Amino acid sequence: MANWCQHCEGNYPRYYCRISDNRNSVLSSFMVDNYCKNNAYKCPIYEKNGTNSAGCFITTVACEILNKKDDNEVMQNLRKFRDNVLQENEEYFDVLKEYDTVGPVLAEKLRNDEKREALAETLYEKILKPISVLVGEGKIEKAVESYYVMTLLLVNYYGLKHDYNNVKENGYYYESFDSKTAGHGKKLEMVLKKESNN
Repeated sequence: MANWCQHCEGNYPRYYCRISDNRNSVLSSFMVDNYCKNNAYKCPIYEKNGTNSAGCFITTVACEILNKKDDNEVMQNLRKFRDNVLQENEEYFDVLKEYDTVGPVLAEKLRNDEKREALAETLYEKILKPISVLVGEGKIEKAVESYYVMTLLLVNYYGLKHDYNNVKENGYYYESFDSKTAGHGKKLEMVLKKESNN
């Protein structure tokens, strides 16, 4: 099951989804053939449970490109960091806004990069794992700083600096903001992508 959705478990003919409302229900062959095999980012279960990784460049790096488990220690620490620190403290709301606005563009760039495996491996080992350790040690400011460094490295690497600065100067184009739903790479207005295509 090397290229399958990381949430799928079981063996033929009985497969289950770990994030389904009823994870004990056997998935239909239609679901398995059309979503579990290589197409998890389009899956309606992902959509329903708010875990669609299409715009989350961290999930793109770890799970889509490197085939890491979505519930490994690094990913769990990063989600706890988002949910318990970033979403709870107003001083970090811009981090969430940035992730939702810039994340989908970076995720798409990473997916289409010919060197994506090597780049993802470097990002995971040199930045994401150390951020996870910082989170575990309660070193929040250093974790946020490392996240910003990673984002800026990718923005510069993909030639998006002008567009990134424009989006940032315009408050990430948010008219209303709900911190509890932010930080998933799901900003609907793909502003940065639109502007970078002009």
